Amino acid sequence: MKIDNENTVVKIQALKYIYAIAVLTTMVVLYTTNIEPFLIKYLGLSNLWVTLILVFAYLIYYFYHLAARTSYLFLSDEGHKITIRFYQLKPLNPKKNAYEIPKNQFVKFSYSKTLIREEVTVYQKFGNGISKYPPFSLKGLSKEQKALLFLTLKQYQQESNS
Repeated sequence: MKIDNENTVVKIQALKYIYAIAVLTTMVVLYTTNIEPFLIKYLGLSNLWVTLILVFAYLIYYFYHLAARTSYLFLSDEGHKITIRFYQLKPLNPKKNAYEIPKNQFVKFSYSKTLIREEVTVYQKFGNGISKYPPFSLKGLSKEQKALLFLTLKQYQQESNS
């Protein structure tokens, strides 16, 4: 079984660029034409206010995905290992992570959800102890992909989930 949210990641990244281009194009039109009297008459907003609203809306969208840690995620349980690869959708040099856990050493996973974040932490039996991996984000997954991920991880866990 494989889970891969590449299509969602491409869509989010494309929307970031499209929104940025739309905001910049609108700003160019606002400041190179005589549209301000129309905006003031029908919207009650000057060029400055329209610009501020558009830029603010774009920044909210952009920083939401940074704060939520929206990520590319690939999970596979084919073979003798559970493979998890992910990277956060950050603008500069996102750190790419990969975990390969033998199925017989996978102990458990934990799920945490806050206001805007959803993360899973996996645990591996390592010698006499248990190693905890840094969490990965589920924000880029659909409901069906999340359900499949939880089903897959529950299938291999050796302890009850806490």
